[in-house]
Amino acid sequence: MNENVEQLFDELISDFNKNDKIGEGNEGFNIREKIGNKWTNEDILNNINKNDFSKYTEYSLSSLYITDEKIHIDEDNKFQDFLNVITKASDVNNVYKWIDSYYKYDSKEELDILSPKAQKKEYIFREYLEPFHLKELCLLRKYEKGAILKSSEKSKVDVNIVSEYIVHNTYKQIMKSFGYYLSHKIYIKAHIFHNKYGNSDHIIVLILQHFKDENFKQPLFHDRALVQIKSYSNDNKYSELTQKNLLHYAEIFKPFVSLRKVNYNFVEEFKDKIMFGI
Repeated sequence: MNENVEQLFDELISDFNKNDKIGEGNEGFNIREKIGNKWTNEDILNNINKNDFSKYTEYSLSSLYITDEKIHIDEDNKFQDFLNVITKASDVNNVYKWIDSYYKYDSKEELDILSPKAQKKEYIFREYLEPFHLKELCLLRKYEKGAILKSSEKSKVDVNIVSEYIVHNTYKQIMKSFGYYLSHKIYIKAHIFHNKYGNSDHIIVLILQHFKDENFKQPLFHDRALVQIKSYSNDNKYSELTQKNLLHYAEIFKPFVSLRKVNYNFVEEFKDKIMFGI
C-alpha cells in the first residue's frame, strides 16, 4: 500500500540525520517499472540516492520591480542601471532557466480542518533547462516555515526550512501515485548573482521573470520582475547575524526596490496571478 510522500520525506530525513555515512552501496537512480504504478515506500527508498539530499535554512527579502508607465522591462534604463549595480556588487553571475511544477495533495478524505493531516501539503518539482551543465537536473523541494532563533527582536526577514532532493524526472509520475496532483507550472528565467561566494556571509541575488510558455517568449508580466536576496545556513545559531547581513545588503538596492519581509499570503497571491496569467 502506498504511503504518503509527506511521511516518506519525514522517514528519509530522520534516516539521514541518524547516519553519518549515507549512500554507501547505493548505486543511485534505478527507477523500475511497477505494474499499475503501485509504488511502495520500500521501492522509493531503494531508488533515492540519499547523498543527494540536503536540508537547510533559507533567509530572504523580496520585492517586485515594476517599470514606470508599464514599459517593457528590457527597455527600462533604470532596470539596466539596477542590473549594473548588482553586477558590480557581485563576484559571479549567470542566467538560469527552469520549470517549477507545483504538486498539491488531494485531501478528499481529510474533512476535519482541525486535523494535522488537513494542513497544506505541497512539493515543488524543479527541472533545470539552462545553463547547459544543469540541463535535465531535477529537484524535489519542500518548504516549511522557520524562525530567527535567540533573537531579541522580531524577525525582519522570511525564514524557511528547505528540504531538497536530486531526483530522476520519473518522480513526477511517482508524486501522482501518492495522491498528489499537478496544481500549476511556472516557467522561470532567473539572473542569479553571488556576493562573497563560499563565505559564511554569502549573499545570493535573484532577478526572476515568469513566462507562459516553455520557449520563454511570452512573459506573464512584461513590466516587472521579482527581486529576492537570500542567504543559506545549516547552523541556526547564526540566524540573527544572517538577518542583519541581509538587511544591510538590502540598503544597496533602496534607490531601485525596497526589499522586505513578505507574508505568505503575498506569495500565494503572486503565484495565483502567475497561474491564471492576470
